[in-house]
Amino acid sequence: MPDPVPIRDAATVAVLRDGRGGGLEVLLLRRHASHVFGAGADVFPGGAVDRDDVELTRDADLTDGPWRMAALRECFEEAGLLCATHDAKTADQIADQRRALNAGRCDWRDVIDALALELDLSMPVAFARWTTPPGPPKRYATRFYALAAPDEQCAQADGRETVAAEWMAPAAALADADAGRRWLMTPTRATLIQLAHYRDTATALAGLRTKAC
Repeated sequence: MPDPVPIRDAATVAVLRDGRGGGLEVLLLRRHASHVFGAGADVFPGGAVDRDDVELTRDADLTDGPWRMAALRECFEEAGLLCATHDAKTADQIADQRRALNAGRCDWRDVIDALALELDLSMPVAFARWTTPPGPPKRYATRFYALAAPDEQCAQADGRETVAAEWMAPAAALADADAGRRWLMTPTRATLIQLAHYRDTATALAGLRTKAC
């Protein structure tokens, strides 16, 4: 019998940085315990591709333009990281736009216009695809990307879909999961295993780029 749950296109992005003590770190967000999909799990920023993502990339010379746009949008919505250049806006102006976007008072197109954003869709590095198996109440065909964290920005959970944001060495996150201190869904765990082989952001992005899909 066919699974009645529709499969939606989605994008997820592993945001990387070099830790203060050296070594690669990745941003993990804790999903709210009431979330319909992956409640309580530690995940990367991500979500479904929406109509704006499609419309805004209609003229882009990229077959996965909508997924790349979704990856950048979700970084801002869920983690507060603006992976774009902007016209000298203050931190308060940027935070106001994020609150408005998450509250549904504006859409991503409005944010781009208000902050005069310049988005580089080639920046995210595509490296994997995962599709949710039958069974869960929501299913996604997800493209995974990686990118370097923007300089001098602080990652913050949105307080609604995500309740905590933490930079972790991939190996440390895996050890926590093995000890029962955090829950990782299969794609997240598989990505962390990949990332644990890299010493820093530059080598991770270069290595993942060879796996582009």
